[in-house]
Amino acid sequence: MPMEYLLGLHRDELPLFESDIRNIDKLRVLSAAGMVEVRLPPPDAPHQPAQVLYITGLGCATLRARSAQRCSAAPVVQRELECSAD
Repeated sequence: MPMEYLLGLHRDELPLFESDIRNIDKLRVLSAAGMVEVRLPPPDAPHQPAQVLYITGLGCATLRARSAQRCSAAPVVQRELECSAD
């Protein structure tokens, strides 16, 4: 998924070149969403790499929000309330 790829980019040293076609497709999605700045090859260009320049502020904010959701996602335990008969 593009979000997992974005997380991987966050860990890498940028700028970098990406030549895997599947990852270039993910970069197209992330770029269209405004999360990365990238120089993409033309869609019909065979075997040309993309250059990932940087993760945008929106991309960084998305990663932070995603991380916060995972940290705060604790299992909810539901308990039945017992009525006390006084």
